[in-house]
Amino acid sequence: MSIEKSPRSILIAPDSFKGSLSAGEAARAIAKGFRSKEHSLLECPLSDGGEGFLEITVQATGGSIHWAETTDALGKEIRAPFGLIDGGKTLVVELASAAGLPGIQRNPLLATTYGVGTLIRRAFEIRPFEKMILGLGGSATIDGGAGLLEALGIRLLDDRGHPIERGGGGLSGLSRIDASEPSAALRTKILLAADVLNPLLGPSGAAVVYGPQKGANPEMIRLLEKNLENFCRLLEADPTAEGTGAAGGVPLSLVSLAGAKIASGFEVISDLVGLDKKLSTAELVLTGEGRLDKSSFEGKVVGRLAQRCRDKGILLYAIAGQVDPPGEARLFEFGGKAFSLDSPEIEASMRAAASLLENKAKAIASRFIPKN
Repeated sequence: MSIEKSPRSILIAPDSFKGSLSAGEAARAIAKGFRSKEHSLLECPLSDGGEGFLEITVQATGGSIHWAETTDALGKEIRAPFGLIDGGKTLVVELASAAGLPGIQRNPLLATTYGVGTLIRRAFEIRPFEKMILGLGGSATIDGGAGLLEALGIRLLDDRGHPIERGGGGLSGLSRIDASEPSAALRTKILLAADVLNPLLGPSGAAVVYGPQKGANPEMIRLLEKNLENFCRLLEADPTAEGTGAAGGVPLSLVSLAGAKIASGFEVISDLVGLDKKLSTAELVLTGEGRLDKSSFEGKVVGRLAQRCRDKGILLYAIAGQVDPPGEARLFEFGGKAFSLDSPEIEASMRAAASLLENKAKAIASRFIPKN
C-alpha cells in the first residue's frame, strides 16, 4: 500500500538497537535499504543519554575520544572511553561504558559506579576540564552514585568510621558522609543527560522499576529501596525530584553534593545535532530502536521524536526488533506507524540486525515507488 504523496526529504534518526547496532550503524543500514534517486536522505543518529551518547556528542561537536584504565560495575579492570569537546573544556562520559549491563553478572547489590568516578578522575588528570556532561542510560547499578562519589574523594562511612562496601547493598551500612576533600572534578559544572525522569523512590523509582532488569529479585528490591532512602536522608535530598531515579539514582548524589543539573538526554543530543533544523525540511522521519513498548514514551528517543513529528505535522515510521502492542498503540496516537523486523527469534534478530533493518527499510521504500 502506498500513500498519495511520495516524500522527497527523509530524515533517518534512529536510536541504537541495544546489543546489536549503534545508532550510527542503524542509520546507515536504513539508508542503504531506502536508497533511491527519488528521495533525499539525511542520516541523524540519536541518543537519549544511554548507548551511543558519547559517540554522537563527539561527532556532532568535532571533539575527540580518549581512553583510560578503570573498572566495570563488578570491579573488573577495563579500558573505557571519554570525550573532550569545546577545545577540551568539556568532558563527556557515557556512564554505561564503566557501569553498564552487557556482559556482566547482574547483581545491583554488588554493582557499583566506582569505575565511572575513576574514569572521570583520570580524565581530569589528563586534561583538567571546566564542565562535565554525563550520559546516564544503560547502567547496571542502583547505588545512588555512591561509588562514583568515593572515586572522587567523598568518604562514605559506617558507624565505626570505616568505608562501606561498594554496591547498592553496601549502602545499608552508611552512617556518615565526609565531603571535606572532594576531587576538583566535582567542582566543575555538571550536566546529567538522563534517559528517564523517574523519581528516586516509590513505585516509579529506581529500584522498583529498573531493579528487575538489573538482576534484582523482590527481596533485593526492598533492600535497595531502603538503602536509597537512607542515603537520601543523609544527603538531605528530595526523593521525589524528577530524574533522580535515573541510572540507579546517580543524580541523587551529584545534585546534592556537586550542584549538578538534570536534563533530558534526548534534548541535549537534539540541541547538539541541530535536530529541529533538520526536521524543518523533512517530509518523512524514519526512526527505530531494539524494542518498541510503553517505556519508549518515557523520555526515550522514539517517544520524544514522535511528539516532535506530531507537533510539526511530519510523517513518522519506527522500525524495531520487537514491537509490543501497547507501544504500537501509543505510537499510533502520535500519528506514527510501527514496523517490526522479520525474525521470529530475538537472538537471530540481534545477530542479523543490520541486514534485517536494511531489508525492512527497502520494503518501506517500496511503498512510495510509483507503479507504472
